[in-house]
Amino acid sequence: MDFSKLTDAAEAMRKFVETAATAGKDDQPAGGAVPGNSAATQLAMNAKQSYQKTARWMLAAFAAVGVLIFGSLPFAAIANVKLTWPAIVWLVGGLLVAGAGIVAAVIAVSLVSEPEDVSLGELDCDIKGIQKSDEKGFLWIKGRPVLTVNKLSVAWNPKLASRVELTNILHGPDSSAHLGPNLEANDRPASVTNLIRKLGDLESKHAKLAPVVAKLTVSTESYEKRTGDLSTLLAELRKRQSDHPTPALENEINAASSMYTAAATKLDSERAALTTEKQKLAEVDDQLKLYQDHRELVLAESAVMQLRGTFHLARRILAVAAVLTLLGGTAYALSLPSATTAATPTPTKAPTPTPPPYATGVPATVLIHEGTTAARDLPKECVERTLPAIWIGTGRVPPSTGPFTAVITDPTCTGEVTVPKGEGRFALTH
Repeated sequence: MDFSKLTDAAEAMRKFVETAATAGKDDQPAGGAVPGNSAATQLAMNAKQSYQKTARWMLAAFAAVGVLIFGSLPFAAIANVKLTWPAIVWLVGGLLVAGAGIVAAVIAVSLVSEPEDVSLGELDCDIKGIQKSDEKGFLWIKGRPVLTVNKLSVAWNPKLASRVELTNILHGPDSSAHLGPNLEANDRPASVTNLIRKLGDLESKHAKLAPVVAKLTVSTESYEKRTGDLSTLLAELRKRQSDHPTPALENEINAASSMYTAAATKLDSERAALTTEKQKLAEVDDQLKLYQDHRELVLAESAVMQLRGTFHLARRILAVAAVLTLLGGTAYALSLPSATTAATPTPTKAPTPTPPPYATGVPATVLIHEGTTAARDLPKECVERTLPAIWIGTGRVPPSTGPFTAVITDPTCTGEVTVPKGEGRFALTH
């Protein structure tokens, strides 16, 4: 086995795990049907981020297994496999099974990122698919919903199990606490269907009352301005009448006084009507806010329950995918020529492998300064720290300030590095 290939596979596995573990840390709640500033929505968003982060770790662990299995196997040796029975079956079958495992793992993790129900209508359809109903609505027996799914299906399908649990919560004995008060209809407990109807009824009332209130508001403001203008006119006419009384001014005063009385009467009527309609609108808006809050709560609960079921399903698929990848990798490894001992020795002499360039090198220590070109290819913990290395040069020993080329042997920083002058320090250990 080529040790350098196994080292490269392990390094790739480490980088993938780090990337998967840190991905999604800056995710922000997206806008949608449920406002993002409610407590229930924040809890649902936190749960979603937690499930997605755990799914990434699961995929990273799966990738680690795959990299260790296939990273150490010589794929170039496929060309040496004789296409005979049953070697071809082991080769092709192993790769197909392993490929199916990898595809299943990717699909499993992508399931956790799928969107959940974002409306009460979608949730109502989901519940109707598992709870019996008649012309009056959903069926209950002793305060519990009557379900149409059997226990075996629920035990086998985690997503269905989560949906059943959500139905028992929303349509159970405490349904009013989740859906809102006064939603019972036709001698049936509260349901998501009744909440949808209630919201629709309140929205209709709001749509009817809002224009009436707006019209009365404009009318009231108009009559307030008219009575104010007439009041100013009467005051001016009466002042002129007191200074120079004339019959014409007296007629104008009487006419203005009649118009002022009519406008004031109409203003009182409009104010009374506006107050009444505002009161009706306020009552509707108060109820609408109450049931909209319950709508947010129900959708948040639904999102968490659906995501939990999806996560359990993804975890189950990942477990199967890991087994498939392991079996496929094993079958592929057994089909390679190196997996079996040859019956007779090969007539040709195997070429002597070229020793690695550092086999005749000299032990040394290196230190790479932060912010340099060489430091970009190293982890942060490997910079500004003295590291064990092997000098692979064959000429004169380089100066302590470089330039130099060496192979770092520290387990966390393994690799060949070339450091220009002034970007690091070099010293032989003997």
